[in-house]
Amino acid sequence: MVGHVFPPEDDHRLSGEDAPFLLEDLRSQPAPGDVPSDDSSSDTVLPEKGRRRLVITLVAIMLTFAIGGQMIPGPMVRIIEAIACDDYWRAHDPSRLPASGHVVEGLCKIEEVQEEVTTIKGYMDFLEGLLSVLCAIPYGLLADRYGRRRAIRLTIPGFFLNAIITNSVLWFSDIFPLRAIWLGSLSWTIGGGPAIAMALIWTMLADPTTDSNLAILFFRVGVIIDITSFLAGVLSAQLMTFNPWIPMMVGSGIVTIGLSCAFFLPETMNDCVKRKSTIHGNEPDSCMDGLIVDEESSYSSPKVLPKPSRHRLILGKIRRFLNHGIFIFDHRILLLLLASAVAQLAGGSSEFLAQYISTRFSWTLARANLLKSFHTAATIPVFLFLLPYLSTHVLHYLSLRGRDLYLARMSIVCLAVGSLGVGLAPHIFFLVPSLCLHAAGGGFSLVARSLATALVERDKTARLYSTIEILQLVGSVLGSLCFTNLFKLGLKLSGALVGLAWIMSSLLFVLVGIALMMLRV
Repeated sequence: MVGHVFPPEDDHRLSGEDAPFLLEDLRSQPAPGDVPSDDSSSDTVLPEKGRRRLVITLVAIMLTFAIGGQMIPGPMVRIIEAIACDDYWRAHDPSRLPASGHVVEGLCKIEEVQEEVTTIKGYMDFLEGLLSVLCAIPYGLLADRYGRRRAIRLTIPGFFLNAIITNSVLWFSDIFPLRAIWLGSLSWTIGGGPAIAMALIWTMLADPTTDSNLAILFFRVGVIIDITSFLAGVLSAQLMTFNPWIPMMVGSGIVTIGLSCAFFLPETMNDCVKRKSTIHGNEPDSCMDGLIVDEESSYSSPKVLPKPSRHRLILGKIRRFLNHGIFIFDHRILLLLLASAVAQLAGGSSEFLAQYISTRFSWTLARANLLKSFHTAATIPVFLFLLPYLSTHVLHYLSLRGRDLYLARMSIVCLAVGSLGVGLAPHIFFLVPSLCLHAAGGGFSLVARSLATALVERDKTARLYSTIEILQLVGSVLGSLCFTNLFKLGLKLSGALVGLAWIMSSLLFVLVGIALMMLRV
């Protein structure tokens, strides 16, 4: 996933009981009725123009999510901080309250206010992640049964309900208690929330894309998202200096526009069916290995087949059910999935980066969010120049999988050392290079996703992505809970241990690095 592509591998095309013993014979002798097909045309149901339109629409939706992900959280934290600060001084020293507006931000950096802000934000993320995990499986099955397009449309009411609850609690803070914002998490029971939406978008991107183009597509999308996130973060930080409600409303509006694009998406599940039928002539014409589409439709021979016995039918269904998720028992996939989940858990400290900078170095949140945006921007040259250069010039002697594995290891080292530097930085001049080093490891998740994709059969890609999203959700849920309390503990300990959350994050990245050292591809 780093500027090179993965060629289709025949060993991944047939597996299990359907695989012939002599793969070389299979390669040299095409099956009857097979005709040579071009990789770029015959493997897809959608015409090139339709496929391009689909990719553009999906990327546009992802970009709106990226913009909202940068423009909404920072201003929301500042609004929560202002409300919590007013409540604190109203109870302890009403003379600090101005005649109109909120208490000046400089008075809000005290431990009591920051603990309340951390509790509200941390547990809100925890509850949202928990509900997303619980909804992931049923909505994932719904997407496989009725299609990706219908499933992603179901997420739209949940987004609107969440925005209404959250903004109402913050706007009418004199009526609603601040912790009522946690009720907004219940909205993700409708559609599954952002995590399910992103899993569906990644799946729809992969459905019509050939193996040889999948990695480079992930790379390009990652770069575009990073550039967009940086620009949105800078804009959000500038608008926050006027009023935090401005970037928050702009971000919400942009996400709404992106969600409306979901109504124009075509269904891509049948595209995967077509691709499978050109590769496996003897398998069901379905992405779900016959669990959805009637198996008899996959036989093209007109002759009558003997009726199988009842016990053979049952055994066949059991075998197909086990094959549905058997890829997860591959020790290489399992290590990658666990590594991704733990890395996501360790990344929970990043949710408090702006608040950490603001508290430790007495910066305004707007200024801290601006520095956080430049941290995001530092990943752009990593994607555009560093990773491709290492892959094509430095690691050219390795196999394609070997290159990605090596880059994943290098990325995790950067994340571990960078996190430790952020947690221990005594001054902003030491923090900035640590953030740059941390950003150098920003390609880990996409490299790991691409490597995992290369290790599974083509028809199991959607299941792999769903598994990755679920595990990352679990990591996010645990990360929100753990790092909320770690950050609060660091605030109590003060001094050098204010960055306790980042120090623990570094230790978790070390564990991921150990797992990657054990991996062999």
